[in-house]
This record gives sequence, C-alpha cells and structure tokens, in this order.
Amino acid sequence: MLTNNNRWNRRQWLVSLLLLGVLSQTARADGAEALGTYPPQGVGLVLGGGGARGFAHLGVLKELERLRIPIACIAGTSAGALIGGIYANGLPLAQMEHEFNAADWDALLSGKPTRADVPYDRKRDDYKNYLDVTFGLKKDGLKVPRSAINSQEIELYIHKLTRDRVVGSFDQLPIPFRAVATDLATGEPVVFSQGSLARALRASMAVPGLFDLIEDDDGRLLVDGGLARNLPIQDVKGRCADRVIVVDVSTPLMKAKEINSLFDVVAQTSNLMVSRNAKEQLRKLDKRDLVIKPDLSGYTAASFSEHQAITQRGEEAAKTLAKQLSAYSVSEEEYAAWKRRLERPHFPLIDKIQVEGKPGQFTKPEQLAKSLAFSSVVEPISSAQSRLRGVFAGGDYDRLTYRVDNVSGRNVMTVAPLERSIGPNFLRFGLNLSSATPGESNFNFLASHEWRNANSAGGAWRNDVSIGQNKLIKTEWYQPLYEGSPVFGAASLGYRQDFLSIYNADHTLNMEWNNDVGSLRLDGGVALGRYGEWRIGAYRDDNHFGSRVSWAPGLVPPNYRDTGIGTSLVVDQFDNPRWPRAGYFFSGHLTKSIPSWGSDVNLTSYNTTLEYAKTLGSVTMRLSAKNKGALNRGRNENFLVVPRALGGFLNLSGYQDSELVGERSSLFRSMLYWRASSLPSAIGSGVYAGVSMELGKIWGRVSFDESVSQDTDWIPAGSVFLAADTIIGPFFVGVGTAKGGKPTAYLYLGSDY
Repeated sequence: MLTNNNRWNRRQWLVSLLLLGVLSQTARADGAEALGTYPPQGVGLVLGGGGARGFAHLGVLKELERLRIPIACIAGTSAGALIGGIYANGLPLAQMEHEFNAADWDALLSGKPTRADVPYDRKRDDYKNYLDVTFGLKKDGLKVPRSAINSQEIELYIHKLTRDRVVGSFDQLPIPFRAVATDLATGEPVVFSQGSLARALRASMAVPGLFDLIEDDDGRLLVDGGLARNLPIQDVKGRCADRVIVVDVSTPLMKAKEINSLFDVVAQTSNLMVSRNAKEQLRKLDKRDLVIKPDLSGYTAASFSEHQAITQRGEEAAKTLAKQLSAYSVSEEEYAAWKRRLERPHFPLIDKIQVEGKPGQFTKPEQLAKSLAFSSVVEPISSAQSRLRGVFAGGDYDRLTYRVDNVSGRNVMTVAPLERSIGPNFLRFGLNLSSATPGESNFNFLASHEWRNANSAGGAWRNDVSIGQNKLIKTEWYQPLYEGSPVFGAASLGYRQDFLSIYNADHTLNMEWNNDVGSLRLDGGVALGRYGEWRIGAYRDDNHFGSRVSWAPGLVPPNYRDTGIGTSLVVDQFDNPRWPRAGYFFSGHLTKSIPSWGSDVNLTSYNTTLEYAKTLGSVTMRLSAKNKGALNRGRNENFLVVPRALGGFLNLSGYQDSELVGERSSLFRSMLYWRASSLPSAIGSGVYAGVSMELGKIWGRVSFDESVSQDTDWIPAGSVFLAADTIIGPFFVGVGTAKGGKPTAYLYLGSDY
C-alpha cells in the first residue's frame, strides 16, 4: 500500500518523465529545423544530370537569387550533384562562375597530368603517333583501363570546388543536400548523405566507361547516378520540402531517322535508361511544383568549352518562367536572413599527411608518405595537392585519392594510392600516314612495349617496332643506379631501314635507295626530372645500301661502318606534344667518328631542333629552327654517308618528301593556328585552322641533273591547312607551295613534323 509520500514521489517521477519526453520532442524538432530537414523555409531544388549541359543549373540559380527564392534543400545527380553540392556548401555563384571560367576543360578532360610536370622518362615517346589508349600485358592476356579518361585531375578539381568539406551529415551544410550515384552491381540508387562532399560528387559523376568508378566503404562499385535516378525528386519532395523546382537538362531521345551509327545506338540506349527513371520521378510532382527544361539544342553532354553559353540558356529558361517562380519569392528581409545562413567555405590547412594501404608493385607507404610530407607546422591544401600531382605524373598510379579528417582538432590528410591496374607491362600502338599530289603515299604501323620497375632500382625494358615505309626494331635496357637516382645507364640494340630519294629538276623521282642500319648504343646519362635528359656514350652503326630498282645496281653507294662517341641533350617543356600552346623544346645530338675504333668514316655530325610556342588570345604561334649536317667531311667520303634532306609538308611545303638532299640543311618555320571548333570526345578534341611560313637551305645539294653538288639559295615556302586533334593523332589536310617547287596538296597523319 502506497503512503502519501510514496504517491507524491510517484507523481513527481511521472511528471518528470512527461516533461523529459516533451523537452526531448522539442529538442528533436528544434534540431530538425536547425538542420533544415522539416518543416522547411523555401523550396526544394532538384538538379538533374546531363554532362556539360548541367552548366544550365548555374543560370537557373542566378535567376532564383534574383527573384529572392530561398532554397530549403537540394538533391542532384551527376552534373546536377556537382553544381548543387558546391552551391549547398555555400560557395557564391560569382565564385563558382570564376572557377568554371578559369578551368582548362581540355586539360581536365584529357585525363592526363600537366605535361610540363611529367618526368621526361615518361614522355619521351610523346612525339611518336601512338594512340591515347595504353594496354596492359598480363599472364591472362591484354588488359584495358576501366575508363577512357583518368579521373585524377577531375577529382582534385572537385576537392578544390568543395573546399574538402567533410561532415557527419549533409544536413549540416548551409543548404541540406543529397547526391545520387548508382550501384553498378545491382542498378539501385545510392544516396550520399554524409562524409566527404568531394567523394559524393565524384561518385555521382562517374559516367560508366568514361570516368573510373568509385568503390565505397561497403565495397560497392558506384557509377553515374543518372542510370538509376537522374531526377532525384523523391529525395526532396515530402522529405525536406513540400514545393519543388526541378531542372531537367537531359539529352532528348533521338528519332529513328537520327540513329545512324554505333555511337548513336549507344547514346540512345543510355538516354532511354535515363528517360525511363526520370518519368517515374516526375510522377511524384503535383501542381505546386515546377519543372524547368532549358532549350539546350546544339549542346551535347561533352560541350564543356561552351559552359558560358549553356549557363546563359539556363538563365533564359528560368526568366521565361519568372511569373510562376515569383510565387516562391519572399521579402528582402526574409531572403537576407536566409542568405546569411550560407556560410562561405574555406580551404583547410593541413597539419599532417599520412598514407594508408599495403606495399605493392610501386607503392611503399613509408616512402610515399615521406615524399608527400612537409616541413612546416601547417600548409595549405593546394601545396599538398601539388605534391600529389608530382607523384601521379610519374605514371605509376591510376589515382591518388585522399580525404581530410579532423582528428583531435588537427586536419589530417590521408592518401590512398591506387596502382596502375594494367601495369607493369604496357603496350601501345599507333600509325603514321602521309600522301602528297603528285607523289607516293606512305604508311607505318607503330608498336611499343615497356616493362616498368623491372627491379627494385626502377630498371625498364623498352621495345619499339615500326612496319611499313620506315622499318624499325629496337630494344633498350634502362637502369638507374638506385631507386630515385637521376644517374642511369642504358644499352640498346636496333635495326632500321632508311630511304634516300633522288629527284629530277621537274620534281619526278629518279632513283631511290634503301639503307639497312644495324645499331648498338652504350650510354650513361643524367635524368633532368621533368625537363629532359642528357646522355653520352659509344655507338656503332653498320650501313648496308641497296637499290629499289633493278636497273641501277652500279649506282648503289658503298657500305660503311660508323663507330664513335656521341652525346645528346633533350629539354621538353611543351604543354602538348601535338598542339603546343605554350612552352619550349630543344633536342641536340652530336657524334664523332673514331677511325681507330674501326670506323670507315671520320665525321663530326650534328642535329639540333629548337621550338617555342606561345598563345595570344585564341591564336597560337609556334616557331621552329632545325639544323643538321656534318663537319670536316673528308673529300673521299661520299655525300650519302650523311645525307640531310628537306621537303614535304611543313618542311619546305611545295617539294616532295626529302626531295632536296645535301650535306647540311637548315629550316626555319613559323606556324600560326587557332582552334576553330570542338569535336565529340569519342573522336577527338578540336578542329584547327592554320598557316605556315617556311624558309630552308641545303648546302652541297646533289642532283642527277647537276654534274657537281652545289648550295641552294634560301627557299621560301608556306602552306595553309585544316587539322583535327583526333584519337588516332593530328590529322592534316593542306596545300603548300615553295620557290622552285609547285603547288602540292597534302594529307598527313602524325605528330612528328
């Protein structure tokens, strides 16, 4: 039986429990309102995917701000996740526009590091016209990368845009946010609601086959969210907002008569998947909601260079619906209060860098951490990213991902290296093609193999093959003294077949010889990091001449051996080997024959190339100077020992390839070219128009129409051309002429010009 005191205690306990429950509910409600989950102030915003067409979201946001429409929450997919996530993180629209305008979209989407930062050892073959695709050679056959474009630079760019924001819940962002990706194994949507904002945006944008997929902490393989939920309306409607604005920038379905190629079929298949799931989401809207679909005709998902025009289209689309949108507007005071919530994000300062993961083919976590470490107490995140770029430029990793966590009040950057999945044996293929009217057409198939990091010191075995007009087989062993050593040794053995053509005065072919050259090289040298390399060593070339016509066996030059020492210096700081817009290039070779070593000749030969490129506005100027020849040639030595030639496209245009032959040659060239338009990423990057002005001279020219060799005058020449930077190399169509030559049309595929 309860006493009065017991009854009082019981009543007090019940009241206290009831009050605690009420306070708890009040606290939860206040917390929900503070997080912006429900009920909201403003409208929910849904931003769909569409690649470069997603820049229209930026224009819509500009108009929403002009109309003073507060946003309660944002959900985005792919490009919509990128724009929406950055805005939800508090970055002002003006700053977003500045970031997008300042970006080099060609470089970002090339999947390659800044070339000037790449060690020369990794870019030495850039002027050979290999395809952009590199294959791996494994025990079970050829391997291809999981994506067409490496995402390292894209990821670093997203980290920059998000200011490396990591939060326990995306509801804690200035505007609550969700990003949608797709589970590649199940096809189900995966909604990011916490963690690294950069990782969420990167996963939502992982277009299958184009960008590498993302593996989350649960082992799921994630790709572009558009495959599962391109318009994530259900992640907003009824959850954080009752009224919703949807911005749809998806590519419209093609009509049957528009589907004419393999690329059309693939694109339509993808668009069908996106269209189907978008229709399902649109059914969740009611009359209080609004859909904005900008007119983006003429722009594709790959039109990144047109981002400003696409932004304008988005702004125009929102302005046409200004009357309907005004229903969501609030007073200036209310909007100002809402804007004050959008705290601008800041770049973090890094206190420590660490590396996670196990040792691998290239990775030694302790050594990688040492190369990324810094000596100061703290450093900006941009400095740490610069060192990541430097390590990535070495070519041993598919990605160097990272996250920034706050540990006991210190910002710790944790780097997770992902090694090249197709290494360490790499195969590349390519081709060269040239044709002139009148003249011969030449074709060469190229192939190379490289076994990187063949030993603990970083040794490499390299093999090159060329089949066609110019034949080549070469193998080289490259060995640094120790891991990371700039000093190296190299030994190579090779065979090549060169051709020497002699023309008549009327530009018709008189005679042609082939020269089969067997070569041996033993070199030592110093790697100059990203700039180039210097070599010095001994060489032996055995030259065997033959005639390509049966009627002139007596005119075939004599065979000879050239043995001696040689040195070479290469400095390469071009930003692009195919279409340089900035930088410089130098290549110098000097050899000295030594008769006491068994040489049949006594020559001092040189071959130098110096180039410079600079872009002013949209026009690029490329200046070139090429000089080659032999010094102190003996009188009894035939000129064919060291033939130097000019002629061909961009090398005295208007003459046939190597039509002018002599002891020494010089060529000075100025090229002006500008990018006329872009190309779909599936076939290349851009179309160029340009002109060239050339000036060349041959000393000791030999011709069957002349009794003795003689020097030519300085010969002016020039060309006009259209060209495209394609996935199979730079492709030219041009017309050239020269003094003493004749107008000649050219078709040319290759980068070594």
